[in-house]
Amino acid sequence: MGQKISDIDSAHTSTSDIIKKGSVITIITMISRPLGYIREAIQAYLFGATLLVDAFIVAFNFPELIQTLFFSGATSAFLVPVCVHYMKDHEEYSSIYSTFINISIIVTVSISLLFLAFSHGIVSIIAPGFSSEAKQITKTLFIIMLPVIAFHTILSVIKAFLNAKDHFAAPELSGIVWNIAFILSAFLLRHKLGIYSLAVGVTVGSLLQIAIQVPFLKQFNIRYRMVFNLQHPALVEAKNLFTGALIATSIVPINSFVGRVIASYLPHGEVAALSYAFRIFILPFSLFAVPIYTVMFTKLSKLFHSQDWRGINAHIDSSLVLIAITLVPCTVLLCSVGDAVIRVLYERGAFTGNDTLMTNRALFGYSVGLIFYALSISFVRIFNSFHDMKTPAIIGISSVIINAILASLLMVPFRNLGISLATSLVSFYNFVLLYIFLKKKTGYSPKKGTIREISRSLLCGIILLITIFVSRQLFSENLVVILFTCAALTLIIYGFAFKKYYYFFLKKK
Repeated sequence: MGQKISDIDSAHTSTSDIIKKGSVITIITMISRPLGYIREAIQAYLFGATLLVDAFIVAFNFPELIQTLFFSGATSAFLVPVCVHYMKDHEEYSSIYSTFINISIIVTVSISLLFLAFSHGIVSIIAPGFSSEAKQITKTLFIIMLPVIAFHTILSVIKAFLNAKDHFAAPELSGIVWNIAFILSAFLLRHKLGIYSLAVGVTVGSLLQIAIQVPFLKQFNIRYRMVFNLQHPALVEAKNLFTGALIATSIVPINSFVGRVIASYLPHGEVAALSYAFRIFILPFSLFAVPIYTVMFTKLSKLFHSQDWRGINAHIDSSLVLIAITLVPCTVLLCSVGDAVIRVLYERGAFTGNDTLMTNRALFGYSVGLIFYALSISFVRIFNSFHDMKTPAIIGISSVIINAILASLLMVPFRNLGISLATSLVSFYNFVLLYIFLKKKTGYSPKKGTIREISRSLLCGIILLITIFVSRQLFSENLVVILFTCAALTLIIYGFAFKKYYYFFLKKK
């Protein structure tokens, strides 16, 4: 009985820890994301779903992909488990931090200069279906946004070192700054620069993201120095983890990028529609899944360092339950009222009703796999916290191939719906394999209480879907009433079913 009580206490502690620390990220995201949608709405209003926007999205996605592939995603994956070993010595921590910053600057600037020299060929590869005019526009936009590779990589290093200290707020605040810079640039420079005003906003905003981190680094006594301590054990350990982390964390952005490359063969506006749909799809993921697995990752890295397997299992269980409780209703809402959300957010100015239809098709394909998208990324982080980068890397490589095949096949009959649906199918594939290998590696299985909570969330999701269907029949012409009713139904159904989780938020540590 003592064992069971201990397990329950451990589960409650882990749930409370995730909710409390994750809520900080969620609150900041609730400010940042609406700004992001205002940004998207302004972009849609000024430029619609047009060739110019297609060019901007493709040009932006490549440097963003490169820094995510090789630096920011991998950096977080391997740096946090390494950083937790050196947190107590401020001098040593600063030395390690400075070394990684300096290496990041040298490598990313060199890569950016190389891309600049071969920009014409790169654009031909990333937008093979574009006309000569569209490729030229894309090239100019691409060159303007090349510094993003360096800026975002530096930011990812800062984020890893702050997260290891259990500080999650500052890196998330940077998104607010980026959105504001983008919006101001679009309004102030549009008449002079046209679509290029968006590229300027991206680059300037990325630089400002770094600037606002400085006070928070000082708060934790993390000081930058001109040092290259290449022999430090932390760097040696990071080198050993880098390749696997690089591959494992690259899968999601690669799959997204491949989808947009394939979509370049579709009629004009389909790439933009995919992008708008993904922005909506990613909101619940950012609000709920990212805070959960960010806190979980840091905590699991510390628990693995101390070999606390009871705490590890409890933290994984808590994360699965919280993902199910938050993302199942989000999946239902996106699938059932996604068109209404798109109309409210985007349908004005140059963004037409036909653009709404295109965007909603893509949104539905993404939405059906939302929970598996979140779970697959969370399980990658679990393996990362165990210093196992190889397993998710191998699974990820196979998923890239499957995604490219599925997207190419499904695009023909279903256009952008087929591309987004391929993403969902691959997310399911990743989750299943990652769970199987995690069970084989650690013996982990969700407890009965975890399965019961997940099942309850699924049942509530079915009830919510039925009630939304009835509501849409009653209020089919009033968008505001539909969205308000759906939000109210979600809060009532899930608030009643999972009211005990408010206790974990309110409970004092």
